[in-house]
Amino acid sequence: MASIANRVLAEPVTRPQPVPARPIPIVRRPPRRWIKWAAIGGVVVAVAVGVELWSMHVANAIGYTTVVVERGTVQASVTATGTVNAVVDVQVGSQVSGNIKALYADFNTKVTKGQLVAEIDPAMIQAQVDQSTAALASVHSAALTAAAQLQKAQSDLAGTMASEKGVESVLARDQANTLNARNQFQRQDTLFTRGLISQTDHDAAKAAADASDAQVTADQSQIIAAKQTIQSAQAQVSVARAQLGSAQAQEVQSRASLAQNQINLEHTRITAPVDGTVIARRMDVGQTVAASFAAPTIFEIAQDLTKMQLDTNVSESDVGNVTLGQEATFTVDAYPATTFRGKVTAVRKAPITQQNVVSYDVVIAAANPDLKLFPGMTANARIRTAKLDHTLKVPNAVLRSHPTAAMLTQLGLPPAQAGKQDVYVKRNGTLLPIPLTAGLTDGKYTAVTADGLQEGDQVVVRFTTAASTPTTSTPSAPGAGGGRGGRGL
Repeated sequence: MASIANRVLAEPVTRPQPVPARPIPIVRRPPRRWIKWAAIGGVVVAVAVGVELWSMHVANAIGYTTVVVERGTVQASVTATGTVNAVVDVQVGSQVSGNIKALYADFNTKVTKGQLVAEIDPAMIQAQVDQSTAALASVHSAALTAAAQLQKAQSDLAGTMASEKGVESVLARDQANTLNARNQFQRQDTLFTRGLISQTDHDAAKAAADASDAQVTADQSQIIAAKQTIQSAQAQVSVARAQLGSAQAQEVQSRASLAQNQINLEHTRITAPVDGTVIARRMDVGQTVAASFAAPTIFEIAQDLTKMQLDTNVSESDVGNVTLGQEATFTVDAYPATTFRGKVTAVRKAPITQQNVVSYDVVIAAANPDLKLFPGMTANARIRTAKLDHTLKVPNAVLRSHPTAAMLTQLGLPPAQAGKQDVYVKRNGTLLPIPLTAGLTDGKYTAVTADGLQEGDQVVVRFTTAASTPTTSTPSAPGAGGGRGGRGL
């Protein structure tokens, strides 16, 4: 087109007359760059569609993580918290009141049984002892006097009884004389009746008989008087005996009071009841001890710190699995890297209720040869309640892995049966469901029994897809395998 225009312009032009110039039309051909851009756009669209399709494919792909089935030991345990205490912890106090005169022990002092550790001022109690001693002497004198009076009353009674015996002897003699006098009078009366004797002899015989009767009557009166005297003497003896008994009782009471005061005096010297170590001192010299209602504690002595016990609070849901002799381990904050060992020695049946939560005290005995454990330390204990050796075990996450029905369909696996536990074993690049029975667990691993499950098998611990979350939140374990059409996670 440009060449034609140049040619036209090159030809000579005759201008006989001025003729108006006429425009020459220029014909332009359409550009071809839109084809290139259309091709580029088509490629971009195709790439985007391919990426989207690939993303959908990857998103729907199922991945899984596997772990190895192991054979080993599974131990079930109960966890609890508690406090470390000495096996024998004796609180040494005072049974008497007074001021502390001296202290002979302090914190961490090693003491032996019977060693003097403190002394209460004995002045007041010594005065009580002296007063009781004087009172006992006075009462003892009264008892001696009462005993003498009793002896005198008994002597008087014996004399009165002897007098009665003498009067009775005289009465017997006078009764015999009376009988003889009456017989004489009867004979004289017979002779007088016959006129053989005189009236004088008859009257003399009658007078003698009457005199004998009077004497017998007098003797009987004396006997009655003697009996009354004996009764009076017996009453005197009873009174004297009662007075002696009262004096003796007062003497016993005084002796008991003196003994009590002497014991109180001895208690002013406070001694260690056991061999051990002083772990606490509650009072100072000069402080007043008031033992009116309860014995105040001056020292706290742990008998043997090489043997400690852990008092733990075990919940009522776990205490049924705890028995005597079970092994236990525990740690304390002072030595977080050290594990201490012990055994259950007691399961106390007294309930401990705190905020409507019931627990029971389980005592764990532990050795403390290096004296690392101090009384009062807080411990976290684990009591082993059961143990299985050389058993198949899998991580608990395996038992919590439950793929959806869609996942099982996509993997070509049958749907899970309700009420049964299946694990999925990877063999020859495919998954195989195997039913199992779960047993003892230690919180991390569970003992299992299953036909066809062997040590070293790869079992699925979780299933995942790119568009969904894992079927279990447990971190992946070693040994990963890829699922069909997907990748191992």
